[in-house]
Amino acid sequence: MTETNVKSKQINDKKTRTQIPRDSVFIGSKPIMSYVTAVMMYFSGGMNELSVKARGNAISRAVDVVEVSRRRFLDNLTVGDITIGTDVLGEGGDTRNVSTMEINLKKSD
Repeated sequence: MTETNVKSKQINDKKTRTQIPRDSVFIGSKPIMSYVTAVMMYFSGGMNELSVKARGNAISRAVDVVEVSRRRFLDNLTVGDITIGTDVLGEGGDTRNVSTMEINLKKSD
């Protein structure tokens, strides 16, 4: 096999990611204001509902994002359902439980 055939075969063997829903913001390790900006952009685009999702150590950052968005920028945001859960990560004997949280936001007129 040539080198290009090997590279394309490796790419094809990778697991494909699931599609990210349009009405979700996943919180990670970026600064809080990056996520607040994403929330503001989403609601300024005419949408009325949004889910802020986080897991592990990012859960407290997700709560901060929601509170900063609500109190400083978008007064008409209300918190809807809050869902907590656990994801099992890892394979075989190397599995661990990671806490998850989803906060649903709604824009009232």
